[in-house]
Amino acid sequence: MIEKNVSVIGLGHAFIHQEKVLKDNFKDIELCDIDQQKQIQYNAISDYKKLNNSLVFVLVPPKKHLEILKKLNNKKIILEKPMVTNLKELKELININNLDIYSSLHFAFGKEIDYFIKKINKRPNHIYSYISDNYVSNSHIKKNQISLGGSYLDEVINPLSAICRMFGYNIKFIKTEKKFYEGDTYDYYSKSVFKTDNIETIIEVEWNNKKSKKYIDLEYDDRTIRLDSMNQEVIDLTNNKILYKAKGNRMYNHYSGVIKDYKKNNNFKHSIILHKELLKGV
Repeated sequence: MIEKNVSVIGLGHAFIHQEKVLKDNFKDIELCDIDQQKQIQYNAISDYKKLNNSLVFVLVPPKKHLEILKKLNNKKIILEKPMVTNLKELKELININNLDIYSSLHFAFGKEIDYFIKKINKRPNHIYSYISDNYVSNSHIKKNQISLGGSYLDEVINPLSAICRMFGYNIKFIKTEKKFYEGDTYDYYSKSVFKTDNIETIIEVEWNNKKSKKYIDLEYDDRTIRLDSMNQEVIDLTNNKILYKAKGNRMYNHYSGVIKDYKKNNNFKHSIILHKELLKGV
């Protein structure tokens, strides 16, 4: 049975888009956040243990996921990525009883990814992904972004989840290199290598770029196809021809895809495979 109501724990910067998706898919939405301003703004409660709906969307920072999940008995969970922050936590997550968990890998549901799967669907020789965000100020990660846990943990899962959706979950972590600012706990730069169905897959992340860029390049013998997430485009880089351009808000489209997939699939086992390889690089 698909639930008509949903509860939400954590109203972050993306909630303005997530809220629109939830209103289009559920009749009753309960909201919870520890921030008093958010409680006033959204008419939210502070104690998630008082939420009543059987389906709960957990959107808090990943280091809080396990703590909350252990107190949500007999609930159905849509859990924001990454599900946990290290392999020890992943083992604990797998052993939690009385929870039905769906992993929200929203980047994988970009319209450009949908187009590739439906219209091209050809295995490349090599994969390169580049992700950048303006998350650095004065040679330190910005305070508002510290809870993300660094460029590798927060960002690599996004293109990697999309790549797995396109080419399967036969993935293997090979290596990663990271850069840190003096005094910072988390990395502002990472460059990682995976094998996806034996295809070399490189994912580079920079948080010291003033402009956000997010794309996956699929390299073939005769051309390179770019899946541009920020612009929701599919581009043939050989001639710079735009093969497809989506309409609508990018994040709305992502989370609409999450809800649509949740209603049809249980992706927990696949997400465990993804996280087991991802978290080897933490």
